[in-house]
Amino acid sequence: MELTCPLPYTWKQSDDEQGTVDLQETAQNDQQWLNGIAANAAPFSDWWTKARIVQMAYAPIAYAPIYGADPYIYKASRTVDDIKQALLEEIVAGSHAFDLAQCQAMHPGFFQAVDPAFIIKTLNSWQAGEFTKAISRNFEVYRYLGSGNVSGGNVSGEIADGDRCSRNTFLVLSTASVSLSVERTLPNPKRFRPLFNVEELAQTIHERDIEAMTLRTHGYASPAAGFFKFLSQEANQLFADPKPGAHPFDTLADKHLYIGYHWPSEMPLFNKGLTRDSFSNLEVLLKFLFSVLLLSLIPSSVLIALTRVFERLQIVEAVGIQWDLAIAAGVFFLWLSLLMLLRGVVYQRDRYRAVHYGAPDLAEFFWRLDQHLKQLNLAEMPAPNPLLNPEADRKWLAKRRKQVNLIGHSMGGLVVVNMLRVLSDRFGKDDQDSYEDGGLGDCLRLGKIILASPDIPLELLREGRNNYVRSAIRRCEQIYLMSSDRDIVLRYLSTLGNWFTEPSIEMSGLRLGNIFLPPAPAPVGKSRRRKRRERLKGLLIRGAVFARPAVRPTSAFDLFENFNYLDCSKMAGVNGVGLELNPLTALPIDVINIILFLIGKIDVHGGYFLINTPTFKLLPFLMQAKAPTEAEVRQQLARWDPHGNMIRFLYRVSPTPGDQTVAPEAGSPEA
Repeated sequence: MELTCPLPYTWKQSDDEQGTVDLQETAQNDQQWLNGIAANAAPFSDWWTKARIVQMAYAPIAYAPIYGADPYIYKASRTVDDIKQALLEEIVAGSHAFDLAQCQAMHPGFFQAVDPAFIIKTLNSWQAGEFTKAISRNFEVYRYLGSGNVSGGNVSGEIADGDRCSRNTFLVLSTASVSLSVERTLPNPKRFRPLFNVEELAQTIHERDIEAMTLRTHGYASPAAGFFKFLSQEANQLFADPKPGAHPFDTLADKHLYIGYHWPSEMPLFNKGLTRDSFSNLEVLLKFLFSVLLLSLIPSSVLIALTRVFERLQIVEAVGIQWDLAIAAGVFFLWLSLLMLLRGVVYQRDRYRAVHYGAPDLAEFFWRLDQHLKQLNLAEMPAPNPLLNPEADRKWLAKRRKQVNLIGHSMGGLVVVNMLRVLSDRFGKDDQDSYEDGGLGDCLRLGKIILASPDIPLELLREGRNNYVRSAIRRCEQIYLMSSDRDIVLRYLSTLGNWFTEPSIEMSGLRLGNIFLPPAPAPVGKSRRRKRRERLKGLLIRGAVFARPAVRPTSAFDLFENFNYLDCSKMAGVNGVGLELNPLTALPIDVINIILFLIGKIDVHGGYFLINTPTFKLLPFLMQAKAPTEAEVRQQLARWDPHGNMIRFLYRVSPTPGDQTVAPEAGSPEA
């Protein structure tokens, strides 16, 4: 392979005055694009490396102070070997390594991929106008370095590999930013080391013969820095050395990976995205203010007219023009305050990014991971027998599938189920075989889905809905719902945030994460089928004060029957009030929990993942046990909630995909 254009590259000055201006604009655009990639990409990752290769091939132009054109960035390399040598110097300096050998242990994917052919291919793609395609990855992968000796940046690959936590914990980031005006927040390189690409992760999974992986994603208002911290704490706990006599599933096994996924989310009210969005788009902001002013004239005119009528009827005393101006200004600022508050809480911004960035980027991660695992497996496949049909290859790969569990919290549940809908479209909605074995492609198999306070409308479990929830449920081994009727974030903020967007009021006001179970068991009917339905009819959900059945005659029972319900309404960490729910106590419970939530005593929306809660201690069991029975789950719950007063449990009543048996009822001999 040869270069299509000799080095070094230059932006040459033209004699024509108009041509010079156009050339300067082209140079500025190219440099700003490349500088943006280098600043926002993970250092020494695939797309960062490609951007640096192109930058090193250019010489900074001398006739004008072009943005970012300095000799350190643009090196005017004359040969491919010069570019490779400059990259090696940067990676040694950037990794704080003592020598090249240690650097190779820290970044094996980089040294395996970046050779003269890689550099030539990158430069040719730039010259051919195909650079966007060459760097088209909407996610990055990092490896957690563990809680050991990570100070000073002197952690070698060998030290990290000796730590079960560090070698089994990874981080996947969507490359979308929270705003066009704000750069991405990258992890601390002393805690998270970027992989070169997803192929490096696939190679790790293949070489270590990893059996399963669990991906956990966050919800609304979870900025990157906070999620990195929570992932570290969870990983340190999940991979801690088991205590003597502990249950085998109290911690995650060495053949299990724990992967955190962060999609672009931001803090409400005070953050860079909101501020810079406003100041960098003043014209749009003025258009918004003018629109609000025009709309506010309608109610203002009505109020002013009513005032004049009251004056004529002598109900009120005559007022002057200043009163009219006060009414108009009051209506305008009231509307402006409400609309700015809705934008300031960033709920709709996060929801848009979850659906349009988070879910597709996560789907691309799994799709690419599956493709690279397939390539590695096919390389080891025995020589095919010409008498076998092509279906034999697929079955051979299916036997080697890796199980994938998914944990979605709050709006992260929306990301998870939307991602599964994308993958269902990619791998075939009507592929009955993949439904039966939970297949996600050729080398991945969907295991359990765990939804904690999912910000998903309850109405999507109604009959006749062709929705993303059905696609998710039909493929998984089991699905667990952790919910609470006291989750005030879902009950109030979600209702307000979705009021203008959901197709119906019920969708905006009733969320799947607010389902709860009554204290007493539901009555048992005569027939087995009726018994199942009456148990499901015991599920309740609260509007404001009064509770109503969550399952209605129009509901799709096959969807409800696939859930395992963990009602955590009275679990410590999520709730701070021991009162039973009834119409008299409903609002006092909410008020007290709001106060406790604001002062940091409880987390009504995310307390499921506090490391001392029963739900978090139950996670390793749910991730690793193969389709556990009701008795097995209850046995584990009894260990972490011995008095049985924090979690109420309702086992699924529908079999796992491909299983022809019927799940036993509570209290039956089978259970």
